[in-house]
Amino acid sequence: MSAVRLRVAALALLCAGILAGCGGGGDDIDTGTDPVEVEVGKAFSWNGFAVEDGWELNPIERSAGGDEVTTPEVKGTIKNTLEEERAAIFQMVFSSDGDPVATLNCSAAKMIEGQSQEFLCPGLNTTMPEDYDAVVVQEYTR
Repeated sequence: MSAVRLRVAALALLCAGILAGCGGGGDDIDTGTDPVEVEVGKAFSWNGFAVEDGWELNPIERSAGGDEVTTPEVKGTIKNTLEEERAAIFQMVFSSDGDPVATLNCSAAKMIEGQSQEFLCPGLNTTMPEDYDAVVVQEYTR
């Protein structure tokens, strides 16, 4: 009788291991919309989207009323990990000692589940943050 129990226990463990391994890979994807602190260039997830390693913050030289200004631009690759077709719309807030120094509005066109594409955050209305100690991804607000 104990041999049968051992087999049942082993089978239960095997099934649990298989089910855990087949969890769709989404267990480590953040599907919440709470703000999340990220590191420039490092992969992160937020709201069911996954941003790949290698995203960039670049200075862009622009002319504004005869003056040259340097604005920030963030771009990278984002993937929709949820079953519904949807667009990515969010903000990246660069801050120093808790005070925002640059807020960039980010977007990517509609994607189906598993689709990846480039996202872009043009910082047209702000100057390049020179000194920041945190970057937070959050819901888009006006």
